[in-house]
This record gives sequence, structure tokens and C-alpha cells, in this order.
Amino acid sequence: MIERFDVAPPGLYNRQLRGRFLFTPVVVIRGGDHAHIYVAGKTSIQPDASIGCVGDLRGQIGLVCQAVKTCVEYVGATLDDVVRTITYVRDIDAYYAVAEERYKHFNNKLPTNTLLQVDRLAHPDMLIEIEAEAIVAPERLKNLT
Repeated sequence: MIERFDVAPPGLYNRQLRGRFLFTPVVVIRGGDHAHIYVAGKTSIQPDASIGCVGDLRGQIGLVCQAVKTCVEYVGATLDDVVRTITYVRDIDAYYAVAEERYKHFNNKLPTNTLLQVDRLAHPDMLIEIEAEAIVAPERLKNLT
């Protein structure tokens, strides 16, 4: 049997419209022998809706990686369980200049990654957004309702 859980980890900004989330921040699909964890694109937006580290791509990478970590840890995974990321950046050359910042977070097992340059993210001060997917054994999962 396959089960789906929609999760909104506390302490992160989750955009709402008329009292409803615009998207599910984390979706967990649990099957018999493993579970997939899908993390919606994380940005440098803070819980109070301000943008962190404006103009500082290195700082925004740190905030984004921390948000991904918060999401996967809330459901029982770690960054080592992340197998795939998709990274959207406003300036790919600027990203390459500070890309090693990711190693502070993804320091044991690097996920695959697709890197895309885009014209704009959800807010003009956002420089990076990262989506993530992780796979874990179902018995590791927590905080699912």
C-alpha cells in the first residue's frame, strides 16, 4: 500500500492564500520498503516573510540549504538521504563562484543536481531556490499525520 502525507514543518515560511497553503511544502510517499520525500523549492525567505541575505548569494545558499535540512529532518531524514536537487539561480556565474558553500551542508553524500539560470524567482531579492528529493526506509519517518 502507498500512502501520501502532506507536511508543513513548523518554523518555516509557507505562503498562504485565504487561509490555505498555495502548495504543499513537503510531500512524503510511503511504500512497503522505502519512502520518498519531496521538498518544494526552498528560498531565503524567512518565517516573517522577509528575504534573508539580500544581495549575498553565499548567504542565501546557506539559508536555503538550512531550510532543506529543516524539512527533511522534520520527517525523519538527513541531508545524506537527499538523492536529487534542482537548483535555480539568477546568475549562474555568480553561483559557480560560491558553489562550495553547499559542501558545508551536503558534506558527506552529494545528491545529483540540475542547475538552471532563471530570470526571476518568487521575489526580486531571491537569488537561489533549491528543490530536493530524499529516500529513506519507512521506519525512519516521523511527524506524519
